[in-house]
Amino acid sequence: MKYWIKLGIRYFCYGISWGCTVLVFACLVTYAMDDPVYFTLITDDFSRHALGAMIVGVACGGTAVVYQFERLSTMTKFIIHFVIGMGGFYPVALYLGWIPFDPDRILYTVLQFFISCGIFVGIWLCFCLFNRSDARKINNRLRELEREDMEE
Repeated sequence: MKYWIKLGIRYFCYGISWGCTVLVFACLVTYAMDDPVYFTLITDDFSRHALGAMIVGVACGGTAVVYQFERLSTMTKFIIHFVIGMGGFYPVALYLGWIPFDPDRILYTVLQFFISCGIFVGIWLCFCLFNRSDARKINNRLRELEREDMEE
């Protein structure tokens, strides 16, 4: 039980870190692009946006702890992660104006939702491929060490 509590706290902190990092990166990009509209949107109410970024970070990054549960299938883990992640991101993004909402342009909002889902899946695939590659390297190294032990 102690292990799971520590793991949960670690992933919670990872989520906050990711959220803050993405927010700072977004600020730097909008500043570098000399885009006063979005940059001012964030900096004028920085504390709300920082809190929103942390909530989204925990919802998207922190819930990745689900991949530590061995009894669940990969698809079930992905669905849990996706539902909680998007369930945290989308309301915060709409509330803070990261994704504009106009009832007269509902199709635009729906399109933004699908784009957000695509970005989530894309990031998930990158992490999945990275972790799979890392696991392959570790397994190859373990096989090499095993062969070396047998030769001695």
